[in-house]
Amino acid sequence: MKIHRLIPALLLAVALPAGSAAAQTATTNQGCAWNCHGVRLPLGLSIAEVTDGGSYVTLEDGSIWEIRLPQRPVASSWQPGDFVEIRSILAPVDRFEILLARGDYDRAEARLAGRKRASGGAGQQ
Repeated sequence: MKIHRLIPALLLAVALPAGSAAAQTATTNQGCAWNCHGVRLPLGLSIAEVTDGGSYVTLEDGSIWEIRLPQRPVASSWQPGDFVEIRSILAPVDRFEILLARGDYDRAEARLAGRKRASGGAGQQ
């Protein structure tokens, strides 16, 4: 009989975290100080181009990423067609909020520098 009394308490315990998570999701961007882009990042994309000795990496979606200075030698070895994972950095330095990761060891901190124009031109918007 004691188990029957615990069932409502268990149901309440399971239901409360789901409700509070929904409330947190709805208010995530209010008062946001950094990493407020509010866009779900893709798992990763292929590299279209690496320019200026690894200073900039253009991905297949046309996004151009500036690579943080210490990681430019790593990014300079990347080739068009290489797949990079795209992750958020929890403690960004100097607005470099994204981590581009190729394989297990090649990582570079990056920030969005622009986008290639849809017409195929090389200019940035």
